[in-house]
Amino acid sequence: MNRRTSKTTCGSFLPAFIVMLFSATIVRSEVISFNFHATSVNNQRIFGEFGVEPVGNWINSSEDMVEDLQNSEGNTTTVDMTRSGGARSGSFSGAPLNGSPMKAGLQFFAASSPPFTLSQIPYANYKVIVYLTGFNGNNASLVSDGNSTYYWDPKAFSSILTETIQTTYEEGTDAVKSNYAVFGSDTAPLTESSITISFGLAPGASGGGGIGGFQIVSLPDPPTTVKPEVKVVSYDSISSLLSLTWSSVPGQAYAVKASTDLSNWELEVATSIEANEDSDKTTEEIDLSGVPELGDQKKLYFRVERL
Repeated sequence: MNRRTSKTTCGSFLPAFIVMLFSATIVRSEVISFNFHATSVNNQRIFGEFGVEPVGNWINSSEDMVEDLQNSEGNTTTVDMTRSGGARSGSFSGAPLNGSPMKAGLQFFAASSPPFTLSQIPYANYKVIVYLTGFNGNNASLVSDGNSTYYWDPKAFSSILTETIQTTYEEGTDAVKSNYAVFGSDTAPLTESSITISFGLAPGASGGGGIGGFQIVSLPDPPTTVKPEVKVVSYDSISSLLSLTWSSVPGQAYAVKASTDLSNWELEVATSIEANEDSDKTTEEIDLSGVPELGDQKKLYFRVERL
């Protein structure tokens, strides 16, 4: 049988396979992870990846001030962490907490405790994840950024992460057992260049609690950001060349990914594609014969991502 050359626009049938196009904006977050420890023993330190944002390069420190915090990629940022004098460091019980930010941290035993401040934050939009800890016998505590306040009871014997979203508290009751709270979100990000985190016992509570650490996570630009929209697609089955044209922004970089089932988008067929500087559209020609993972698939799905 002779092979034929065929071309198509989005949605049409191709003799070799069906091509379906999607677009997506993927913004790789920058993450700074900080672990308060009382001593430098290994079980109070974090090695490798951990967290709500599972990244490595955690900063393990018991200092009152640390400047120019590094992010998870090892790059220095402008962020400074300062904790007010008098904040007490301590460790907490439970071997399951070893190697997590809940193993040690800033202890408190009263309704208020010296806070810590993050300053010179360079991100236009971000969120802060605060890790919460304490002994099993401790009861309700609170953590606040001055705008939102969350309550929790220590989750002393598990490092499985559970978020508190409890924003009200009735004196004399238990709070939900949790070990982290989040300030800021994709839809309502934090935007100030500094944030102060305060914490202490909930009204009427006794015992104590602890703050184990934090993560600062940069968030995408507001929704007004232009997303790549695929305009034209053609495929030459003889040369195995796929040509895509999509809306783009000068100065941006893009990647094209493929999937056979719309679930797994790990296969990158082109990356670091620089946008056309002289137009609002970019065209890229991709040789699919060099992508053996695609095999003899009858259906393929592609999407363009903004890096």
